[in-house]
Amino acid sequence: MIDDPYLEFKREDMILRDWLALDRTVLANKRTFLAYSRTAIAMAVLGIAFVKLIGHQFFEISGFLLILSGVVVFYVGLREYRVNTKRFKKLVEKERAFEAHMQEMDAEAKSRRGT
Repeated sequence: MIDDPYLEFKREDMILRDWLALDRTVLANKRTFLAYSRTAIAMAVLGIAFVKLIGHQFFEISGFLLILSGVVVFYVGLREYRVNTKRFKKLVEKERAFEAHMQEMDAEAKSRRGT
């Protein structure tokens, strides 16, 4: 797996569409985390309903398993969200550092032409 998918492209070859793709990816990451959270909450609520409302032993065991599964699903979603967010932050930091470097190079080139 490539850590930084932008490394295989030259900076000059990339266009605005490529940089906006990163923004769409960040938003998709947030939507995915919310989907994990929604699923985890639904599983936990259904498990609580099984435990509290139905007195049969099968449903109580199923309810506890659903509650446990909901906690696991939430944990997995949170872990994936954090890993992806760190990766996206690294990409943004690299982009900002590169932009600052390019501005310094442009200023240096302008000062050479001016003298």
